[in-house]
Amino acid sequence: MTKVITVINMKGGVGKTTLSVNISYILGRYHSKKILLVDIDPQFNATQYLVGQNEILNHFENKKTVYDILMPSKEDEISLSSSRKKTKSQPINLDDYIIKARTFLLRNRVVGNLDLIPSSLKLINFETNKRGVENLLKKFLDEKCSHYDYIIIDCPPTLSLLTLSAYLASEYYLIPIKPDYLSSLGLPLLERGLEEYEELHGHSLKNLGVVFTMVSAGKVSEEIMTSVKTSGWDCFKDHSSHSTKVAKSIKSLNNFYSYAANKRYSEEFKSITQELLNKL
Repeated sequence: MTKVITVINMKGGVGKTTLSVNISYILGRYHSKKILLVDIDPQFNATQYLVGQNEILNHFENKKTVYDILMPSKEDEISLSSSRKKTKSQPINLDDYIIKARTFLLRNRVVGNLDLIPSSLKLINFETNKRGVENLLKKFLDEKCSHYDYIIIDCPPTLSLLTLSAYLASEYYLIPIKPDYLSSLGLPLLERGLEEYEELHGHSLKNLGVVFTMVSAGKVSEEIMTSVKTSGWDCFKDHSSHSTKVAKSIKSLNNFYSYAANKRYSEEFKSITQELLNKL
């Protein structure tokens, strides 16, 4: 069965998108899985990480984004509505939404893939939308994306209607934290917000744990990681280190794993992904 995982943190700049993209990539390439990465952050960093500018612009012009799932046209609303099956409307076509970001081959045979549902700046209007739309992402993924092994949802750094949509569509969540004081202070607030989601909507997720990201050598990082662990949070044994090479690989839109000099950091993400699979 498809496993849907939301990657969430209330603070930006903690390596959330880098973690989402690299886990997705590793699951496809090294574990031969069918992966869908859903970018619901209006800043669309995951989209820019995986796809070149020309391809993004072409997709925006001719196809649909996650915005069209969350704020569908009247025609799409009819297509998604199970209560209006007799209405003659064009069925939703998944190919209109996805970008085939990576295909992984072994002996000229496809063994895994990484597809992307891109985000859009237009999502900034989503918070003003009517209530009830928070269930549309779940409905879309349930009906159109059950052939994927894993769906990873990259969230904005807020507790919002967008985050609630991801929460309701998921079974699990993962929390990336940069070990600094501001990032760690947001953990209790995130926990409280997710508890409110559960109380209001009767839907609970399994917490896969905290992943420390962008870890720098030094006493402060060690103290904060120890504090989070001793506070009762389930933390991954492996972490990703801070590196300018990660930022350079994102900026150049090249795959992180195309850099031989990045072997240490790519191995860290591989270890995190393996630990994630063990938890699942």
